[in-house]
Amino acid sequence: MDALSPDKMERFHKLSDDFEPHLHDPLVSTKQLSISIALDYANADPTLATKASMLAVAHPMNRIMKSDGNCGWRAVAFGYFETLFALRDPTRLQHELIRIKSLSLLLGQVGQPEQLYGVFVDATADIFERTFAAIQNGERNEAFLVNAFNEEYNSNAVLTYFRLLTSAWMKLNPHSYHNFLSLPLEQYCATHIETAQTEIDEVGLQALVDVVIEGSGFGLEVLRLDRGEDDVLTPDQLSPSRPSGITISLLCRPGHHDLLYPADQTIHITPVVNYQYAMSSNYSQWDQNALSLDLDSHLMSIPNLTADSVFGAGSPMFSMASVSPAAASPFRVSSAQEMMYQSPTQSHPPIPPIPLSFSMPTRPSVALPLMIALPSRSSDGLQIRLNPLVMKPNLSHSLLLSTPFKK
Repeated sequence: MDALSPDKMERFHKLSDDFEPHLHDPLVSTKQLSISIALDYANADPTLATKASMLAVAHPMNRIMKSDGNCGWRAVAFGYFETLFALRDPTRLQHELIRIKSLSLLLGQVGQPEQLYGVFVDATADIFERTFAAIQNGERNEAFLVNAFNEEYNSNAVLTYFRLLTSAWMKLNPHSYHNFLSLPLEQYCATHIETAQTEIDEVGLQALVDVVIEGSGFGLEVLRLDRGEDDVLTPDQLSPSRPSGITISLLCRPGHHDLLYPADQTIHITPVVNYQYAMSSNYSQWDQNALSLDLDSHLMSIPNLTADSVFGAGSPMFSMASVSPAAASPFRVSSAQEMMYQSPTQSHPPIPPIPLSFSMPTRPSVALPLMIALPSRSSDGLQIRLNPLVMKPNLSHSLLLSTPFKK
């Protein structure tokens, strides 16, 4: 054989370098931005470009499956385990392990020997155990699952088990599928389902959902990026019932399937404002010296509270310009209310009287105490409290009393 010339050797190495990355592409990639898909279709058919742009908005992240004839099967299997890991529910994970292992009974019903499928069941159980250990260890990253599905033996074993389950389910439920097939059911299962590296079609995908996904409570939807007449990417729901509300999303391009991840659903909640509290607790516009009485918020909330002229429990009484010094109120609050609103004056000296000039209509310059001290309770007569807000606007004259109580 003649030796290759230097230029031929250079071209050979270049071709090898170009081809080698495709040989070593992972079976399951890490997450990536869906904008790359939109850029790939930017100069394509306008329908495809529009759909790709919409896809990047609604599903900003995706995960690429290797195009080896198993991408659809692998996308569903990985999405199933990834969803279980995201839930971080060990109890649910154990229930799913029991359910998936019990589905092997279907294989016995169609005549598959246990020696054939036993290793596939064990490989699938191993993925469950890894997922359970990751949850127990508090892992938040699904890298362990990506690594497991990039191990070719484990990945292919899980996919083979799912293929056999789908084939058995279709054979046991032929009425649900044979009308959609151009081949006899047995032949279809042998050539399109059980054969390795045979891409899944719509009928096989529906059967896989029926036997594996439906029992988990998850849903599965397919978004098709094709030249269909509809310009809108409408998800095709393959799961009629989704009790958990969780859905696995697949991107279907001609002959290929990948995983999609929808944008986080942000819930905008309008804050509930207690306007009554807001108005009653904001006293920035109040001038407490505008009225000749204490505006303590607790006392003001008592109905019909009297506008008494005496302030400060245990302190000497002093008169206000609005009330005559000799006029003592005949009304008094109950003892229980006294105890509730009693000011802690025992540790402080009594507040001295504040002389006020009757010729000056000015208000006291010293802040009033928080307590209204009332005269002793009379043993006879009605106990009535008047609300200061029923007083006349001109507080320097008199109280507004109803006819029965006027002297």
